[in-house]
Amino acid sequence: MTDQDTLSVLLSLLSALMFAITFILVKLGGKTSSTLAALWVTLTTNVVFLWGWSLFSTQGNVSVSMEWRYFALAGVFAPLLGRLFQFQGMARLGANITTPLTLTHPVITVALAIIFLGESIDQAALAGVCLVLIGSILLGAQSGKGRMDSPTRKPTVYLLLPFAASLSYGVSVIFRKVGIDSGTDAVTAAAVTTTTSWFLFVMFLAFSRTFPRVRFDTGLIALVLAGVFSSLGPVFLYMALQAGKTAVVAPLASTTPFFVLLMTGLFMREGEILNRWVMLGTTTTVFGVGAIVFYGTA
Repeated sequence: MTDQDTLSVLLSLLSALMFAITFILVKLGGKTSSTLAALWVTLTTNVVFLWGWSLFSTQGNVSVSMEWRYFALAGVFAPLLGRLFQFQGMARLGANITTPLTLTHPVITVALAIIFLGESIDQAALAGVCLVLIGSILLGAQSGKGRMDSPTRKPTVYLLLPFAASLSYGVSVIFRKVGIDSGTDAVTAAAVTTTTSWFLFVMFLAFSRTFPRVRFDTGLIALVLAGVFSSLGPVFLYMALQAGKTAVVAPLASTTPFFVLLMTGLFMREGEILNRWVMLGTTTTVFGVGAIVFYGTA
């Protein structure tokens, strides 16, 4: 494994860790603030933090490029459409069903990378992708347990919502890969992506007249910190895509449920879920990551 491969692996896992920390902070801040407020604060922090970082690192010499269209498209698909379909799915099907189905997006990304980007992946590494997928689904199902679950049977058509979320997340990574290979720096790329999501979210609030429902109480600091960490997540993801193959980066960057349960077990033990499915999901994820690292970067 080359130094470039090692770097892509580390950056992918760092991206997953940043999003896991974001999840924990949003969970803390969301206790006293509305969901719309959490989205508003985190996305606004993303825009301010990333553009400030971009302007500082380039000494103000940021020039608009045609390649930015790929990052804008990525921002439309994720987080915007991905979160929209995921939240709608959770409201109608419950988190236990929606979360595992949404976490199938690495398979979509790998398939699209092979078809449209001409990437290849070893059979052993592909088995690792499947293990990470299974582990993430098991952990996602447990982390979503008991929240927003519906006791009544719902129409099967609602299953399209989590699959639409999965497709949105998967397609977004492909646009990110195409754009980042054009030479744009990772910070500016992440800034364009998040700005697109922020702009469309503001348009949604304006046209739906839901600004009054953006309620802030005492969780503002946690939400701002969540915005900082969710800014670092896409930067590390873009850097990983620059250094390695999409078929390797995507499944490694999707190990967020593993880090979420690890941190909740260490720092938020109240209500901690630790059962055979969590242990199986954790073990499967670790073995899957190992297979991707050793075979996918060969």
